[in-house]
Formats: sequence, C-alpha cells, structure tokens
Amino acid sequence: MDLEKLLYLQGVGNGFVDCDGHYHPTPAADRQAILQAMCHAELAATDGQLTADWVTQRIDLLDAAPWHNFLQPFQWSVADTPAIRFRCPQAYTGSLMLNITTERGISLELCLAVAQLPVVGDYYTDNRLYLERELQLAQFLSAEQLSAMLPGYHQLTLTAPDCPEGMNSATGEGVWMLSPRRSYGADLPQQLSRKPWGVSVQLFSLWSRQAGDSRRTGIPVKIGDFRVLAEFIRLMASKGADFIQLNPLHALPLQDVEAASPYSPYDRRRLHPLYISTSMCPEACHSDWQAELPNKMPTNNNGSLWIDYAAAFKVKVVELKALFRVFKRYPAQHPRRQAYARFIDEGGQDLQFYAVTQAQEVAAPWLKNADFYLYLQFVAEEQLAYCQALTQEYGMRIGLVRDLAVGAIGAGTEVRQHPQQFCTHASIGAPPDPFAPQGQNWGLTPLDPIATRQANFGHFIELLRSNMRHCGALRIDHMMGLFRLWWWPVTTDGAQHGGTYVYYPFACFMAILLLESERAGCMVIGEDLGLVPTEIIEPMYRGGIFSNELFYFCVDESRLPQYAGFKPPTEYKPHALMMLANHDVPTMSAWWQGKDLLQRHQLKLYTDDELQQAQQRRAAKRQGLLCWLQDMSGCPLTADVDFATLLPIWAGAVAAGNSELFSLALADLLAEDDAVNIPGTSHEYPNWRRRYSVPVEQLSQHELFEQTIAAVADARTHPRN
Repeated sequence: MDLEKLLYLQGVGNGFVDCDGHYHPTPAADRQAILQAMCHAELAATDGQLTADWVTQRIDLLDAAPWHNFLQPFQWSVADTPAIRFRCPQAYTGSLMLNITTERGISLELCLAVAQLPVVGDYYTDNRLYLERELQLAQFLSAEQLSAMLPGYHQLTLTAPDCPEGMNSATGEGVWMLSPRRSYGADLPQQLSRKPWGVSVQLFSLWSRQAGDSRRTGIPVKIGDFRVLAEFIRLMASKGADFIQLNPLHALPLQDVEAASPYSPYDRRRLHPLYISTSMCPEACHSDWQAELPNKMPTNNNGSLWIDYAAAFKVKVVELKALFRVFKRYPAQHPRRQAYARFIDEGGQDLQFYAVTQAQEVAAPWLKNADFYLYLQFVAEEQLAYCQALTQEYGMRIGLVRDLAVGAIGAGTEVRQHPQQFCTHASIGAPPDPFAPQGQNWGLTPLDPIATRQANFGHFIELLRSNMRHCGALRIDHMMGLFRLWWWPVTTDGAQHGGTYVYYPFACFMAILLLESERAGCMVIGEDLGLVPTEIIEPMYRGGIFSNELFYFCVDESRLPQYAGFKPPTEYKPHALMMLANHDVPTMSAWWQGKDLLQRHQLKLYTDDELQQAQQRRAAKRQGLLCWLQDMSGCPLTADVDFATLLPIWAGAVAAGNSELFSLALADLLAEDDAVNIPGTSHEYPNWRRRYSVPVEQLSQHELFEQTIAAVADARTHPRN
C-alpha cells in the first residue's frame, strides 16, 4: 500500500518549519486522520478505513486516470505567451484537430501534427507510456489571431480522427484560462506624486448622532452602517486620504444575534444586512414607510460604547421589514423593481440558495420570506456601490479596501451549497507555537484542494468576483491560505488528533487572482503576517500583489538591539501596505501604557509570573522605541512622554517609510485603550463589540486625530527617508 504517495497527491504535508527555523515532523497518525477527513465520503464503503485496495484505487483516480484524456478539465497560461498542453499515448503520432472558442465567441481551428510538438512531461501506466506535449500558439497563429487571445476563460476541444488506444474518448474538452502577469494597479503608487495612505476602520464600530430620525440623540443602538461610512468617506477625503480599509463585510448568520465576528462568516459572497442604512434607501423616502413602522418602535438610542447586538437586531429588523413592504407595492415596471429583477437574475442559483436557506433558519422577528433576503442583498450591494462611487467622486485614488476572510463556518450557506468543494470534517487553524502551545482552531471549514480543482475552481472564482465588487482594493486575509492551510480533523468519536498543513494549487490560484483583479479593476493586498512559507514571496512580488507589513512585527532584534529590534523605515518592504496596528494586536495607546498586559492577566491569559516577564519585555520595547523615534524623527523624547505627544511623531515616522501604501487604525487616532478583538478569547472578552469613543461628525474636533492625520499626510507627501 503506497499510502505516502496518496498523502502527497492529496496535498497532506509531512511537517513544517516554524518561525524560529525549527522543523516539526507531523506524526503519521495525524496525517492519516486528515486524509480520512478529506476523503470521508469516499471512505464510506470501507467504514472509514484506509485499506490497501482503496488507497490503490484513489491513487489511480488522482494520478493515472487523468492521462487517459487529451485535455485537463482546467489549465492556464500567461496571456502574453499563450500555450496549451495535451496528453496522448507515445505510440500515437497522427494529427489532432484543436478548436479554441474564446469568451467573445471567436473560434479558431488548428490541425496539429503530434510528433512535431515538444514533450514537457510523461507518465507510464497500464503498460503504456503517455506524453504531455505543449503547443506554443505564437508559432502557429498570425498576429491578428494572437490578438484575439485575451485574458479570460476560453473553451478547448481536441479531436482525433479515431480514438487512440489507451484514451477514454476521441474528443477532449476543457477550460483554458489566460492570465495577465500582474494584478490591477500594481504600479499605481509609483505613478502618483505622493504615496497613498488611508485609515482602517471596523464599520460596525462607526457611529454618528446626525440622522433624520429626531429620536436618535445619544449613542445609537444600531451598528455602523453605509450611511455613516459615507459620512466618514467625505471626512477622510477632505483630509487627503486615498483609501478606507474595512473589516470583512460578509453576511453573518441572522438567526444568531450574538454572531459578531466578521471573520466567521455565514457566506463570504453576501453582505451583512445589518450594514444597510434605512435612511439611504429610496423606500424610506416613500410616504408609506412611516405607516409600515409599528406604533411603538424599539429604542433607537441610549446605546453604550459596547454594542448590544440583540438590541441592534431588534431596531434594524423592524425598519428593514417596513422597507420591504413598501418595495413590494411597486408595480412591475417601476425602475426599482426592474433593477431588482436584473440583480436577482445575475445572482443566479447561488443567491437564491442563500435567501431560501436564510429564510428557513431565521426565527422571529425576521421574515420567513426568501424574497425579503433577496431584497436585503439588493439594497446592501446598492449602498456599498454608492460608497465606492463616493470615494471616486471625492478624489480618493483607491477608495474602499475590502477584506476577504480565510474561510466560512460549516453551518453557513457558502459551505452547505457546495459541500463537495469543502472538507466539512476539518477545521482551519494554526499550528502550536510559543503564543498558543495548543495551536489555534478558528472553526472555519476549508476548501478541499482536490475537489476545488475538479470543479474547475468555480467557487474560488465566484468568491473573488463577489468580494472585488464596489471597491478599489481587496485585502486577502491569511494570504498563505492560497498555498497551504493548517487543518484540524473534526471527529465525532472523541479521538484526539493533531493537525497538519494541507497544500493547495497555489500557482493556479494566483493566476486566477491576477485575472479577476484585472477584470474587476481591483488592487490586491495579501496579508502575509506570521508563519510565511518562502514559496509565496516571489510569486506575490512578481504578480504585483502588495505585501502587508505591521509595525509591531517589523523587527530584527539581533541586529538592532538599540531599537528593541524595530527596523528603520528605509527597510520596510516597498511593495507593501504598512499598518501601525490591526485587529489582532493591542491598540497603540494600550501597548504604550502596558494596559493590554494587565488585561490579559485579568482574563487569566497570563499567570503572575508571565505578566511580570511580559512587563519587563515591554519596558525594554518602549525604551527601544524611544531611541528609534529620536533617531528616525530627530525629536528628543523622554520616558515620561505622554501618548498624545508621541503618536503624531510615531505615525509620521512610520508613514515616511519605504512602503508604497500606509494605513493607521481609527482606534489609534482616538487613543483608544480597549481592543476590538483579543485573540485567544471568546466568552472572556466582548470581541467585535467595541464602538469608537467619538462619533464621525466630531472627529475633526478631536485634537489628536487632527494632529496625527496631518503628520501622516505630510510624511506621505514629503518623506524624510
């Protein structure tokens, strides 16, 4: 039984190198547990056992069987050097007829003399040698014909006069993708007179006291929505910002009012309905809308800086249902109804599945009408499109930067609609490390690399398309997940197994990403923080995908001990988005004061000894940072400097660095201490519930906000390094 070969074919890793350069082999039992999770359905006939016969059959299916077909179901090539590969027995030396039908309907036919084409691969099976040959189209097509080979998804048909011995059919069909070499906007920063910068925000945390509703006078109960985002866009555009970086806007399960994490989505292809602004919706301007609202509305204000999602749901549901009732009374020829019909038609079965499933699962006070959830997606997409258009109207060079989560929950519609493309018996996470000795399990269901390829990457393509709409750039959370993901097996028998890395068709994923980026006119930022395999670094750079730097982690302690390891801004990656902080690290104010360490101790994440050690390390870090700031900015600073004095200098020094993109968090501009998320906690801390301490309309009156924004804008226009 060649189990090792099958593990390789399935992409199950046998070990990994950690951040300190140490190799960790994966126990055989853990690898086999992942294989059983991947092939759970296929192993039903053997009661889950990896029998010798089953392993042999599986190897044949993955390794040998594809050679009996002329064409792979999906292949790709770079658009400026288009090439097509096909397979046939070595003994076959006749001719083949190739038909290429482009996306635009242009059809080309070529007669190929097989023996004249170069061999690029071979395989021996069933006492027969098969060869893979490559057709370089530039050698066979005219310049005019080559010009029709544009980036896109084209159809191939390859036909032999008679079916050669050893082939399944005389005709082979497949998809041929032509990809650009670089992503859209890869060179944009170099074309501008100054380096782009922006602010990162959690949309649900934004709020405003300004609204047409006179009842709303204090802190709102509802979460931040697209109207407040529009206000924030206008403000930041006036300050010279080039982009607004957002949390994932994915749909969360409406049946669970406590489901708050934007990184645990119900469906990454849909938008969360709670972000809809009722005041921006045309139905709210209709005279019937107020009549549809109940006489006694739920409280719309008197919220706190900690979001009560149950209360937020209660208010928003009532308003959304009233909007829907007004909409339903429009005649079929009404422009809104016609736009809605086009939206539904374009969404197809995937959108219908989401709406029907969500309608079945929600409880009171939500409607059990699938049309309601179709309407909510229509409105949400409309409002997000308006916000991106607003960024362009106000002169932002990039606009909105959306965020794509690494996975979705198994109970959501994304996984349940395409269960064959996901491994529902495994969960995504991270391997054990010094910060999480037991490893991390994120409770997200991974795409199956084999099934994804067998489905011609359809779900991956749709995922990119839906998240590249209505934005200027897409940040891909955990970019390493396109190359490999750490899987934990999900077992029902109580057995405990470790996890391992599972590898994906990275080169093909990257080619698809570059093509969809160009088509959508959307820049790409790959979040490559943490344990980054070297295999993705060069392809990201070559493809024009921006890396993601984080100030806290941009260190080299052995070389720069005087700065506690913090690198000079001249050493930052050029083709990158540099961020001062993100949602997984403490706010800068909390870090500077050490409040995050005390909080971790209060949450029992640190023992007394661990707290003391962490405080000693932090004191050294603060001292190193002061030395760094004095040398990088020329500003003399003492250990007792207050944060309001420190932040503009700190942000300005980092903003003046090499990185072509720069952002800082609104929480840091307001000197917030409370984190929006503390990794390693769930019920211990109210993650994803913290509002900003200042409403949008008062941000310009906040002295630290204004000073820091001015320092950043100046540094990006007149870099000192």
